[in-house]
This record gives sequence, structure tokens and C-alpha cells, in this order.
Amino acid sequence: MFTIGLIDYLNTQPFQHSLAARLAGIDVDFVRGVPTELNRALLAGEIDLAPISSIEAARHAGEVLVLPGLGIASRGAVKTVLLFSWRADMRELADEPLALTDQSATSSALLQWLLRDRYGVAAQWRTRPQDLAAMMKECSGALVIGDTALVEGERRSRLRNSVGARARPFVFDLGEEWFRQTGLPFVFALWAVRREAAAELRRLGVSEALAASTAEGLAALDAIAGAYAPRLGLSATACASYLRALRFHLDEHDWQGLTRFLDGVLGVQREALRLLGADEDGAARDGAPSAVERERCV
Repeated sequence: MFTIGLIDYLNTQPFQHSLAARLAGIDVDFVRGVPTELNRALLAGEIDLAPISSIEAARHAGEVLVLPGLGIASRGAVKTVLLFSWRADMRELADEPLALTDQSATSSALLQWLLRDRYGVAAQWRTRPQDLAAMMKECSGALVIGDTALVEGERRSRLRNSVGARARPFVFDLGEEWFRQTGLPFVFALWAVRREAAAELRRLGVSEALAASTAEGLAALDAIAGAYAPRLGLSATACASYLRALRFHLDEHDWQGLTRFLDGVLGVQREALRLLGADEDGAARDGAPSAVERERCV
């Protein structure tokens, strides 16, 4: 049984649009979870393919192959990776307790990089379940992702701080912060397959089904937004606008941004990402992106 991991966030719906229908009658199963759950499951061999945190794909480059064409990226504001803060300036967060969501690895690494490299700030990091009210009551800031971030960013609710006073926190969009610093897109997630499962993925035609489902989903963003909006209590217009601002097909600039981030966090001596779509000798094929600096197609 080939097992595919899926995330129940709005930003993954275009990938999933017709995927199950396209793989009907094939020996394929689906499991669902938040990004950190799928990261763990893929690396443990419990699932074979999933959209995982880009930082985890790089940390385990010897264990997974990345599907080169698909991912989730933003060029500027992303709206679903937000730092809520009781301080108006990130520099004021020096030595302050900051809560990191337990649902994301890439976003946590991005926030730590931004504070260190852009603002010269060291904070006290605390990983917590994603509950914005609880996180903000305990800490001076909270990193929240996914649908929760989209909803809370739209609502801008008044929350209680550590002394019980209610106020609206300041909000920083990490996609926007990254773009201001680098001028490059930021890649939050990559589709990755376990190396041992790559042959089965090819045999079953899963890559082709995923690509076709994504193309169909991107052509139906209004319908996806309209169906999903009631789950969030947001307007279909807001959801569609959010989806249209994202990048689901990664190009040369996305890979440049990813390389910049991975080199900054893991170091330039890190093991290169391995991309699905090459012969045994490493010669690229199947349209593997030539612009991935220092990354290898295998």
C-alpha cells in the first residue's frame, strides 16, 4: 500500500482537488495531519509521500527525494505564518519568551533566523500547542501558522497578556519579513517521497496524478475557496485572495530563495536536496529545475 500524507489547511486544497478521484482503484491510502506530524511520519516510514516542511526535507536530504515542481511559497506576505507580539518592534523581543507553534518546523526556523540575522535578537524559545490565546497569555509573542493564522490575522481579536490585560497584539507576516530582507520568495513546504518508495510512486503514476490534480485545483480556486470558507468563518473572497497570492509551482527564483534560507540556517556545507527525476548517474531529466544552486537531481 502506497500511503500519501495530506494536510487539512486551505493552502493545500489545490493539490488535493481531484487527487483521490485520479488515484481511485489504485493501491493508495491517505492519512491526514499537521505539517510536523507528516514530517515525523514520512521520516519514520509510516507514509511514503507528503508535503513536508522544507527545512525537514533539507535536514534529511539523504532519506527523501523532492518533487521538483510543486510546493508552497510566497513572494511577500503569506498570511498564514504570523508572529503575534506584544511589542511593536521585533528588536524589543530580545531575551523575551516567545512561543513557537508545535505544528511547523520551517516557520519556526524562519522566525529564529529573522530575529537573529535581521534584528540581532536572541529570544527564549518555547514550543507550545497552537492556541494563540494561551500562547499570548504566557509569552511576549507567538508564532502561529495555517488556517488558525489566517483567521486570527483577519479577526485581530483582543487577547489577554501575562498580567490579564486585554489588548490587540501587533502582527508580523514572516513571508513579508523574509522578502524585505532578501528580495526573494520563501518556500515553506515541499512535496517529498521516501527514497525507497520512489519506484512505487513512479509505477503507480502518483506524480502525474498529483500534478494534474494541482493544475485542476489552481483552475478552480474560487470553487475551492467557496467550499472551504464556511469552515473558517471567512468570506469566500478572502479565501480566494489568499490562495491566489501563493505560489504552488516553484520556479528559479523560488529555488534561489530556498537555497538562501537553507544555507543560512543549516550552513553552506549541508547535504544538498535530492530531486526526483534523474538517472542513477545523477543526470537531470523530467524537467528537474536547472536553477537549483548546489542541489542535485538523482
